[in-house]
Amino acid sequence: MIRTRTLRSFVAIAALGLAPLMTSCSNKATEEQMKTLHDLDQQRDQLKIDLQHSQDNLRDAKGKLASADRDLADCQSDTRAAQAGLAMWPNVWPDSADWRVAPPPPPDNKMMMKKKH
Repeated sequence: MIRTRTLRSFVAIAALGLAPLMTSCSNKATEEQMKTLHDLDQQRDQLKIDLQHSQDNLRDAKGKLASADRDLADCQSDTRAAQAGLAMWPNVWPDSADWRVAPPPPPDNKMMMKKKH
């Protein structure tokens, strides 16, 4: 008897549980919902494209910035070298003492006197 009652209760509960599924609305999306999904898909695709373009632009900007930084570093190095050279003027070149020409000797007094007469 207990077994029959349990079986009947189970069948009744199962029937009550399945009844809403059998009588509920279909699980198909409406035309409006499909249009919304299509619009959202298009929006997602456009956002992906925009994101890719933005990432490309960022990569280009970073490359240009790195190039400008290298140019700036070169310019600063050249400026420091020029300032160091100006500080040592006129002995700018490290080996300038080696190739500097000695001034000519003063003229002889005897020759000067001969020319005057």
